[in-house]
Amino acid sequence: YQRRGRGRHVSSMLAWLSALLMAAAAQPQPHPQPSWTDPYQTDVGHYARDCKVVDGVLVCAQRAAANPSALRVACVGDSITAVGHTSSVEHHWPDQLQDILDAKHGNGTYSVTNLGVCGSTLQKEAHLPWRGTGAYKALVAARWDIVFVMLGTNDAAPTAQGYWPTSNHEHCDDATPDTLASCNFASEYAELLRVIATVGPNATTPPEVHIMIPPPLMEDGAYNMNQTIINTVFPRLVPLIGAANAAGGGGIVTSVIDVYTGMGGVPAPNWMKEMPPKCVLNSTWPPCAWYCDAQSCSPGQCHPNDLGCTRLAQVVYDGWQP
Repeated sequence: YQRRGRGRHVSSMLAWLSALLMAAAAQPQPHPQPSWTDPYQTDVGHYARDCKVVDGVLVCAQRAAANPSALRVACVGDSITAVGHTSSVEHHWPDQLQDILDAKHGNGTYSVTNLGVCGSTLQKEAHLPWRGTGAYKALVAARWDIVFVMLGTNDAAPTAQGYWPTSNHEHCDDATPDTLASCNFASEYAELLRVIATVGPNATTPPEVHIMIPPPLMEDGAYNMNQTIINTVFPRLVPLIGAANAAGGGGIVTSVIDVYTGMGGVPAPNWMKEMPPKCVLNSTWPPCAWYCDAQSCSPGQCHPNDLGCTRLAQVVYDGWQP
């Protein structure tokens, strides 16, 4: 009897362990942490103005405007928007956009808020989706007249902080207007745009929305990123997303701003032979000065430096044409 009891006990234990292992296997596996370190991204003091780290949590808020009637502008993005590779908060491209707007339209006409979050992605399946951050909370907690969106660069790091599975290669890399609905990146972009549509200047008016093609990646593998996704796929895919969600056609996208070309990107497939394998100091390829100079060069390769963020702010303004 004792042997039969022990046998039943062992069988029960084995069944329990088997069920436990099966349950564990069914759980989503954690995404690998990024393998790179970058002081520009880890120095939380760079956030300073619109987002602050409080007890380990990023807390963001709409920037207080000197003029209550100012048009409120939100800049949604990743580290390229949050900090770039700049020497100060004043050099972030949203802050430099504010300077351009003040100079051309008068102080107090616009109020720009930086809602960039380092390492964030568009797709929720990745390690740090932008919609799970304090910046997203700040977006939906306020009213906005204009919203800029530039996300995707981190999504292009599928072995680390990003998410670009085989299904994305199958349905996104060569998407067409007829097949776009099968692309997860495009579907989740549309989800974010539907949220943005609800945070306009009033309950019945959506904001003016501009989505942007991210800048080029200057070196394949920098920050674990796939250069082909950034330099070939996004310049084709983001305009398709813009057209599918265009204002006047049931969507809210006013324009697609080509930051890729504006920041030195060469159309595919020519970028493979015309762009250098990476930017170095004193490069003979002029756009490299926006990513690599004495102020900042390494690890770089996707983040504009002070000079590059000046250029990026101008590219955004020229593409917007307020």
